[in-house]
Amino acid sequence: MSSANLQQNTRRSFVSKSVAFSTVLTTSLPVLQANANDQAADTDLSTFTTTESGMKYRVIQEGKGQPPAAGTEVKAQYTGWLDGFNGAKKFDSSRDRRGTFNFRVGTGMVIKGWDEAFLGMNIGEKREIILPPNLAYGARGAGGVIPPDATLFFEVELVNY
Repeated sequence: MSSANLQQNTRRSFVSKSVAFSTVLTTSLPVLQANANDQAADTDLSTFTTTESGMKYRVIQEGKGQPPAAGTEVKAQYTGWLDGFNGAKKFDSSRDRRGTFNFRVGTGMVIKGWDEAFLGMNIGEKREIILPPNLAYGARGAGGVIPPDATLFFEVELVNY
C-alpha cells in the first residue's frame, strides 16, 4: 500500500472513530448531565466554599507563599471529570501526560473558573473545584468531549510560578 493510501486510510479511520464517539456522546448528553447533578448532590457541599461567581472549592492541601498576580505564568497539574471527583468520566488530566500545564493566569487563556481558582492559590496548594457551565465551556461545550452546559469537576494543583 502506498504512503498516500495509508495516510488516507488512517484519516478515514480517525474520522470514523471520531464520528462514532461523537454519536455516542451526543446520545448520552442527558445521562451525563444527570450524573453530574447526582454527583454534586452526593458530594458534601458543606465542606466547599462558594464564591460570588458560583465556583465551589475546597482546599485539600495547603500551599505556601502568595497567590500569583494576573499575567503570571503558572505551572499546574489537573484532572477533570464530568461525573464527579474520581468518577468514571474523566475527560482530561495533565498527570496522565506526566507534565505540567502552563498558562498565564488571569488573562483569559483558560476557562473563567480556572483563572478564578488559580489567582487565589498558593504554590503547592491543591483544590477540588466544581465549575458551573458559566465558568467552564457554557452552552457551546468543547471538542465533542464536554457536552453543552456541563458542570465540571476538577482536582487542581498550583505547582509553581
